[in-house]
Amino acid sequence: MDYIIIYSSETGNTKKVAYEIFKSMPEGTKIYDLQDIQGDVKEKNLILGYWVDRAKPNKEMLHFMECLTNKNIVAFGTLGAYPDSEHAQVTKKNVAEILEPRNTLLGQFLCQGRISSKITEMFKRASSDSPHRMTEERIKKHQEAAKHPNEEDFKAARSFIESILNSQ
Repeated sequence: MDYIIIYSSETGNTKKVAYEIFKSMPEGTKIYDLQDIQGDVKEKNLILGYWVDRAKPNKEMLHFMECLTNKNIVAFGTLGAYPDSEHAQVTKKNVAEILEPRNTLLGQFLCQGRISSKITEMFKRASSDSPHRMTEERIKKHQEAAKHPNEEDFKAARSFIESILNSQ
């Protein structure tokens, strides 16, 4: 199957992962920033990359996904949380619910990524009774996320896409 890759990236994390996945794709595969997509996508097989916002794809990618029908889709995303966290599992569930009623979801991959400085600053300004206030634990999580995506994440992304391609 021939695929095209379409990604949406705010901090550059998702773009980096998209281009790592692109390295494992067959020659002739195209890659696009979602901002450059005009109108409907004719291709049937898509690899869609997003950054996680409140356990869903970012707003632009979410809207794009909601408009798709009869596509074979591989989804990948980046998030500040650990990829095996409850937040990540909820994100995967939400992505499946968005795509599967009208499309075939062939697989999902998440990896950690640097958290936007805007988000970090918002958490720093949160009141002391807010569940999002910047605690020592949250600071450590932001510092760990800042180290990602890294070469280990890139290797996992390439391995993921290769397993999808090899299963077809």
